[in-house]
Amino acid sequence: SECLFFFERSRMPQPVDTQESFDNTLGKSQCLCVHFGAEWCPPCKELDAALTEMETEFTGVTFVSVDAEKLEGLAEAQGVESVPHVVFFKDGKKCGEVSGAKMAEIRAALRSMTAVELDPSRPIEERLKALTSRSNVMLFMKGNPEAPKCGFSRQTIELLNETGVPYDSFDILSNEEVRQELKKFSNWPTYPQLYVKGELVGGLDVLKELKDEGELADTLRGEA
Repeated sequence: SECLFFFERSRMPQPVDTQESFDNTLGKSQCLCVHFGAEWCPPCKELDAALTEMETEFTGVTFVSVDAEKLEGLAEAQGVESVPHVVFFKDGKKCGEVSGAKMAEIRAALRSMTAVELDPSRPIEERLKALTSRSNVMLFMKGNPEAPKCGFSRQTIELLNETGVPYDSFDILSNEEVRQELKKFSNWPTYPQLYVKGELVGGLDVLKELKDEGELADTLRGEA
């Protein structure tokens, strides 16, 4: 129906309709995620919706969509042979791609592209500031959401998942420097630690209190 069409169109990254528009977007975007899709492709619509939600997680990334059939030359130039196909650019240069709606691979590519905190040439405080602001909701934990490596981290994941608010995470066991220096940066001695829009909220006990007070979801959205 017409209403359904407009609903689906609203849940998609900014469309790019011309080569000139693509070139302009590429030139002004430090990190760019381009979804090559097609109107007839159901997985493309699902991926559009997922990428739209990721815009709130990866605020430093520009997300756009390209109709691979209407801009066939652009699609061919980027090596697109089937849809959906996602291409990543950093500082104007292609840095990765994922063929198919493989969400785990797409998320991993986005994390890699925005991983300022892993650049050892930058001061640690600058890296930590970038890392704590990498997503609107950023959790520092032991392990990852799919495989927490301590009971406190597992309980924190359960609380966050109950709210339905998107979040990103960092495994402190994967980087000893981040693990030690973040405690000084935040003046918070234990993990997990949760940040919202770059500001420390606290650990598990704080999140439990917010849940009991009915304020956890609003806090995660930055509305409390």
